[in-house]
Amino acid sequence: MTVTVRFLLAAALLLLTTCTVSFSPDLKYSCTGDDDCGGGGWKCTTIGTPVCCLPTGAEICDGKDNDCDGVVDNTKKSEVCNGVDDDCDGEVDEGFNVMTDAANCGACGHACASTDVCLDGVCTLRTEVECSDGIDNDGNGKVDCLDASCEASSCGAGCVCKGLAKTESRCDDTLDNDGDTQVDCDDADCLDLSCGAGCVCGAAGTKKETGCYDLVDNDGDAKVDCADPDCVGQPCAAPPVFFTCSPGGTCNCHGGAQIAETGVLCRDGIDNDCNGKKDCAETTCDGKSCSPDGGADCTCAQARNKEVNCSNQLDDDGDGQVDCADPDCPQGTGCLTTGGAAGTCSATRTCE
Repeated sequence: MTVTVRFLLAAALLLLTTCTVSFSPDLKYSCTGDDDCGGGGWKCTTIGTPVCCLPTGAEICDGKDNDCDGVVDNTKKSEVCNGVDDDCDGEVDEGFNVMTDAANCGACGHACASTDVCLDGVCTLRTEVECSDGIDNDGNGKVDCLDASCEASSCGAGCVCKGLAKTESRCDDTLDNDGDTQVDCDDADCLDLSCGAGCVCGAAGTKKETGCYDLVDNDGDAKVDCADPDCVGQPCAAPPVFFTCSPGGTCNCHGGAQIAETGVLCRDGIDNDCNGKKDCAETTCDGKSCSPDGGADCTCAQARNKEVNCSNQLDDDGDGQVDCADPDCPQGTGCLTTGGAAGTCSATRTCE
């Protein structure tokens, strides 16, 4: 072999051993499987157009596909009154009015007594005792729903007083319950309310399938379960197994993205690997935090939540037992007495 040939072979070998492939997080690379994404934890998404994606953890509202299932900000959470954008639609606590909501009066979580109504954010004693009899019971010149004290009270079957007017509250009985000539889903009052088993009312009189594993065409559009586009991302198997419908009309684990239960996924309330267990029930979560804030007050241990902080007077592991009263805090463990002084857990499971 000549010197020239040996040199060329050596150069070629050097190129082969030093060539690497890297993906820019700012660009989308198409793929047909995880092998197309170069390793390093990158995976091929399964919903929508398949692209290479690097998982960063559970889905949060940040405009990114954190769990790499192909859908951005799909936390699969419904909005609750808590000061957080739970459903990632850019709005916080939409659908909740703390000025009139008796369950969240003046602030989220502040509920009025059953005898009160929420007026201008203050729990106020209800005075109109009957809100569907056509009588001014409290003599203030306002009858039934026109009286602010009737807010959120029944104005008859399938009818609730809201905003000084009658509103439809039952949307599956083919009746005009509030007397506005609009029936069931055709009544704007019925938006997002049930129109029957596995069905909710949509905008402009439409119906939406929500029961996606009952083999029933719940919204009457001739499409059943995962074959109905309404079901994309919805559960298609009975809990606790977390299978969802994919855009292709099939029922898969998370629509096709099976995720190992570990790290932050050990406290998200989701069965990420679809094996019927979630969070601390998975042995892969042992030693991981089960505190909502990711702190060390609760730790997964032997497939269960374990109380670790025995001196904060909180039920950290959610078993209904606080600090020394919890068997996780044995005799001799440091604690705080009800007066705030340092002590130790006693044989009677109190802090002394």
